[in-house]
Amino acid sequence: PDSPASSSPWHSHSSLGQVVVPLSMEWISCNFEQITRADALISARLADAKGYQEYTDPSLCDDVFTVLTRGLSSGENSSILLLGEAGSGKTHIVEWCLKRLCDVQPSLIVLRAYGSKYASDVECIRHLAAQAKMAARAAGQTAATLRENMSFEIGMEWIRGVLTDSFRLATAVVVVLDKLEHFCSKARQTLLYNLFDIAQEAGVQLSIIATSEKMDVMCLLEKRIQSRFSMRHVHTFLPTTMDGLLAILTSKLRLQPSAAMKAHFLKAFHGRIEAALRAKAQHWQASLELGRPPSWFLNQCLPVSALLLESCRSQALDEHRPQAKRQRTNGFLRSLPSTTSRETRTLMLQGLSEVQHILLIALFRMDGRRATKTLASVLHEIELLHKGHHALTASWAPDHYCTAFDQLMQMKLVEFCGASRGDLPKRYWPCRSAVDHAYAEFARNIDATEAFMEETNPLRRLPQPVQQWAGARERKPTDGQP
Repeated sequence: PDSPASSSPWHSHSSLGQVVVPLSMEWISCNFEQITRADALISARLADAKGYQEYTDPSLCDDVFTVLTRGLSSGENSSILLLGEAGSGKTHIVEWCLKRLCDVQPSLIVLRAYGSKYASDVECIRHLAAQAKMAARAAGQTAATLRENMSFEIGMEWIRGVLTDSFRLATAVVVVLDKLEHFCSKARQTLLYNLFDIAQEAGVQLSIIATSEKMDVMCLLEKRIQSRFSMRHVHTFLPTTMDGLLAILTSKLRLQPSAAMKAHFLKAFHGRIEAALRAKAQHWQASLELGRPPSWFLNQCLPVSALLLESCRSQALDEHRPQAKRQRTNGFLRSLPSTTSRETRTLMLQGLSEVQHILLIALFRMDGRRATKTLASVLHEIELLHKGHHALTASWAPDHYCTAFDQLMQMKLVEFCGASRGDLPKRYWPCRSAVDHAYAEFARNIDATEAFMEETNPLRRLPQPVQQWAGARERKPTDGQP
């Protein structure tokens, strides 16, 4: 049972308004079943890509929603461009506004286009038309199918008919353009221009919500588009202070009271989450200054049960660690203590990023199966990890892993091997990890209960799915063995 906040000198109030309570293994043990249930609810909510996650300024969401509703009701230009770096909350603003708009106007048609996802302009047309046909089908109408290998010009005539029929069913249309910079080619600007014309002919209000990471993206548009596409610009930013980051993480890990989650338990649960987050603030400061997005820090918090257990163990370790004595020196130090190569390598592994650890774990796993190791095969191994674990909030981005692979090469932790490579691209050159033995030891000790393992085993700081992935290496059976 929880004692009142005033009865313990360890209770304090944080800047976020929550009462920060001390962590204890006793509370975790008594409430472990409830914590596990809360963990499942949080993971399911975060895995929903369309779910609104409240780490964007609510006033910013309200401002965008007000502009859109005013334009859709009065006929004013209500196009908005959200500018900001990756992870700054642009998508969350879009999803929040669309959810409220659909509640206000049930006949609203929403079309989405993802600029970086299409191999050709015709693919972009097909995707928009498929969404329009779904709206038409819901109203009992049918539309012709676009033939294969159709030219862009013929495709434009076809989509005009499909969109015109669909727009007649609605009073308002919202088009979401993700990564607007990819719509600046001549063909795709023609598509945008036709969208405005079709909406005007059908007598519906058309609003555009565009997102981009390029601050000068509007300069890439033609004048005919700029005149029809005068957009309000809204800037989103990543958190720059630790209090701002902790407020984001706390809100994303917060649950609402329900029949399964009682308010009394959630109050204690949220307070202990905040205490655990504040305990990690010192370790996260350098990563925050590097500009990492909130999703990177959220990865370190899942599952929440592991976050609470880690904080309890660290707290117990700090309480029982003897105070270090200052070394007596006579004048200046004549020599500094030297380090062995093993100690240097250990320090280097402790400082690796999550992406770099995942690369080395993939090489370690493939070595256990006697599989051929190339950058291409390693990327495939990691892609399977991302597809198989929805608890990983970081999206699958091969470019990030290619960059990390180059960094590991520079640190001599990964190297190419084999003399004969022919004219193969580097992506298919055989490679190997120089630290498989170290990762074998980390994987063996990943479930160890000793407190000191938290500091010496870097894999213990990775998300739980990655830890399980590292500990489940399967060796390929040799000939003659079952």
